[in-house]
Amino acid sequence: MKLAILHFQPLEKYPPVMNCIRDLEALTTVDVYVFSTKHKENWFTTKYKCYRFGNYAKSLLARYWTYLYFNISTFLLLLITKPTTILYFETYSVWPAYWYLRLFPKTNLYIHFHEYYSASEKISSSSYFKFLLKLEEKLLYKAKWISHTNKDRLNLFEHDYPHLNKGQFFTLPNYPPHEWLSTAQTIRNNHTTLSNSIKVIYIGAVGISSTYIVEFSNWIHQQKGAYNFSIYTDNIEQEARDYLLKLNSPYIYLNSSLPYYQLPSVLAQFDIGIVFYKGHIPNYVYNVPNKVFEYLVCGLQVWYSKELLSTQSFQLEYNLDNMTILDFMNLSTIESQFRSHKADLFRIEFPKNKLIAHLISNENQ
Repeated sequence: MKLAILHFQPLEKYPPVMNCIRDLEALTTVDVYVFSTKHKENWFTTKYKCYRFGNYAKSLLARYWTYLYFNISTFLLLLITKPTTILYFETYSVWPAYWYLRLFPKTNLYIHFHEYYSASEKISSSSYFKFLLKLEEKLLYKAKWISHTNKDRLNLFEHDYPHLNKGQFFTLPNYPPHEWLSTAQTIRNNHTTLSNSIKVIYIGAVGISSTYIVEFSNWIHQQKGAYNFSIYTDNIEQEARDYLLKLNSPYIYLNSSLPYYQLPSVLAQFDIGIVFYKGHIPNYVYNVPNKVFEYLVCGLQVWYSKELLSTQSFQLEYNLDNMTILDFMNLSTIESQFRSHKADLFRIEFPKNKLIAHLISNENQ
């Protein structure tokens, strides 16, 4: 099989696509070409040929240049490499796939969405994104696979596109790599540092309007050292940064982000993982964030905001006692929530990547 993976956003910002590529590397029957854009630190490497065009993270002018650069260069390289299957992630990657499918309509098409965009968000989006949505709508009915990260998001997407065949739809959760479980177990077994403080961690983007950073940090500061809170991020709004600097709490540590595959050795040293999204758009309400799985696999308890309805459903489905719903606007009862310094590790048996299994079986038909 000759497979092209199109992922406009930098690979380093999206663990699911990196994990997918890693899983593919274990197969000897797949010839893969990866197309993406540059990250400020291109630390992710693969044995496959990986093309990166432009830099999405720079100025608005540079971003639109990157749109043009990525689309045209990827399309031309698709013509040269002639893949029999295309897997693209997110709407921003659709343009080269659309034109390649116009020329080679028998090409197998697979689509995965990291996020869900509601109708109101699409209406308020840029003219360029609306243009891509129109191209994508013409492609959707041709896809052999369309996936979202959980059932709720998939149901919303299905409602938005009722003309599509239910047989096209799949869920693809954002599980971390299998080996994280053993790595975390080793770290926790060897980590003997004693502390009177409960160690709390958050990894990911931080914003005033999208997270309860203010409410939770105020609470941490008020506990006077009973809890220590570490934040790892390379995506923090200036307003949130200014707030933390003004608070100047000796119990809160703001750190730069870590390369993804170093996370288990760090996470396993903590007691609690925080997920404090406000649920300001449906994409957050109907979300089981990557970090939920990552915290659980590394043996942390998870405290998450009550607005995350899909995360609640996930906890109920697997009857997980080491997950706690919090009202971050009322943290007065939080003392009773923490059960022990060592939570049970996440014992769900991770299935093999369904997407890769589908790709291989379809190619062999």
